[in-house]
Amino acid sequence: MKFVYNFYASLSIAVIFIFLVSCNSMDSDAKKAAQLTNQSIEEMATLKLDKAQISYKKAQDIIRKYEEKGKADEFMPLYRKYRDEGKYIHQ
Repeated sequence: MKFVYNFYASLSIAVIFIFLVSCNSMDSDAKKAAQLTNQSIEEMATLKLDKAQISYKKAQDIIRKYEEKGKADEFMPLYRKYRDEGKYIHQ
């Protein structure tokens, strides 16, 4: 009986660990994609069009990864939050 309890306790810890690692990875990827998108916009503004295209494509590759996994609903709000961080609208 103690073996079964230890098994389920170990399994629960492993599942929680995997969940936390996957969330951290998604958050990290969202930050990176947002950074690349903003970098691309800055490069376009300074007419560094080749660099802007490379940055944009890298960002889109990260976004596409989550779309293909069916996790875009979780990923996109994080991406938008980081992409728009520090921006505000003048009125």
